[in-house]
Parts: sequence; structure tokens; C-alpha cells
Amino acid sequence: MNKKNILIIDDERMTHVIVKALLKQEYKLHFASNAQEGIDILTENIIHLVLLDIQMPEISGIELLESLMIDTVLRDIPIIIITGKATSEIEKNARKLGAKEFIDKKRLFTDKNSVLKIIRQKISDQVIKPSTISDYKQDFKKIIKVLIQENFSGDFFSACRKFGVGLMNSFQIDYVSFWTIQGMKPSLVISLGDDQPEDFGPDEIYTEKAFKKIALERKPYLTNNPTSENSGVFAERSILMGLSSEIGIPLFKISKEALMNNKMRVPPETRLFGFMIIKRKRVFSTKEFRILTKFVVQAGTLLYEIYTKLFQPRK
Repeated sequence: MNKKNILIIDDERMTHVIVKALLKQEYKLHFASNAQEGIDILTENIIHLVLLDIQMPEISGIELLESLMIDTVLRDIPIIIITGKATSEIEKNARKLGAKEFIDKKRLFTDKNSVLKIIRQKISDQVIKPSTISDYKQDFKKIIKVLIQENFSGDFFSACRKFGVGLMNSFQIDYVSFWTIQGMKPSLVISLGDDQPEDFGPDEIYTEKAFKKIALERKPYLTNNPTSENSGVFAERSILMGLSSEIGIPLFKISKEALMNNKMRVPPETRLFGFMIIKRKRVFSTKEFRILTKFVVQAGTLLYEIYTKLFQPRK
């Protein structure tokens, strides 16, 4: 009989050792030291139960729980909170967000039998298969073909819209916005998705910590809870709308040929011409983040070529 899979997400190594000793005979165990490692395991493996610590760096256990309960697939996996700082308020918040049970870490030493009983009661009997992104290469080829066609017509706004729609269809994305930057001034080009933030434009995004970060550091970012240290754009409204995860990607003033000649790496001195914000109701794995950012930066060279035509005098 195949063992069921349990994922333990905790930044304390000792907890991993204790849980392994307690559960290894009965279950197949997976271990993660932070929220993103846990998400990566959840998106690549069949998991029947999660043991989640509250106190973790970057994204806390409560914030991860919040995002997982929004996720349209992973929210069905039962989650048990384990913590060494048990309070009635923490327990109340965890249960309100959807945690199936709450275990003080002391019980791992003092009441092992009751812990085992809880796990046996709460573990899922259903097989939840993680989604795959195996067809993305074909989807990307279609998107590039569309951008090449738009390049002939020089329609930047149409190209941005079709680019955004293509990404939404390929990666179950629920919201895309594309912005250009002149100096440090952002301008909204398109905003796609059923869930749109009200009254959110250049003046609002200019004050956002995430915008300043991407404009100054010129690096993509990933957050699987936008309210975590205010790491996303319109963070609180995103969570209220169920948009639990976000990727921000800078786009550069560089040609396709120049990027290829530099081994697909953007030279440090290259300036920005825009950026994309991508949000969805499912958490992003590290693999998806890498695939998306690499493709968007490459496809951005075609968008930049079309963009420059806006400022070319007509013959």
C-alpha cells in the first residue's frame, strides 16, 4: 500500500527531525524551510496534508495559509498549524482562514499519540494532482508569432493586449497590467482581467513600494501574498479580490539581436521602457516564475521595437 504524502513547512531544522521520527513509518514526508519551498513542493507533488509553522521569514505561516485558501486547487489540501508560540488569537485566526487543526509544538514531545490521532483524522483521502505547464512552449510560440505580426502594423497597444491575453490563457492568469516608464513616471497601457482595482492609475502606482523596487533594482519579483511586507501592487485590494499571487517583470530598451548577442542577458546599463504586473488566484511556483520572467523579458524586445515606432515620424 502506498504511503500518503505529508508536507512539513517549518524553518526550524529541529522540527523536521522530530516530525520525521514521529511520522516516517506511516507516511511519506516532504520538508520545506520556507513558504516558497513549500509552494514548489505542493505544485509538483501529490500532497495529502500540510503541517505548517506560523513563525517563518518573508511570508509567515498565516500569510501562506491565506494564499493557499484562495488558491482554486490547493485550498482542498487540509492544513494543520504547528507552532511553539500558541495563543488563542493565533489559533482563532488560523481556524478562521481555514486551518483544520492547531497543534502546539510541545505536544510533539508530550502527547505524540494525540498528534498522530489528529493527523490520521485530518489527512485527505482524495488525490489532488498538481497542475502541469507542459504546453507552455507551444503557447509561447503562438504569442511570439502574434507579436511579429503586430510589428508589421506597428500597433503597440494591440500588441500589448494580445500579449497579455496570451499569457493569461497559458498560465491561468487572472490579471495583467502593462505600463511604460518615462524617467520615473509610469503610464498605464492596458489592464486586463475580470477583477480590476478601482481608481488605480499612474499616481497610485507611483507611491507603491513594489513599483519603486522594480524601477530602481530592475529585477523581476515574486510574491505569493501581496500583503506580506507590502510586497505587491494594490496589496490589500488584491487579497480581497482573491488575487493571492503576483509577479512583476521589468521590460528593457534592448533589441532582440542585442539580447541574443549578450547570451540572453540584459546588460546592467540598459534602461527600462516599461514593466508588467501579473496576478492570479493561484500561487506561483519558482519554476513558473523563472519561465514567465525569462519569456516576458525576451518577448519584451519585440514590444520595445513596436513601441519605438510610436515616435518615428510618418513618411
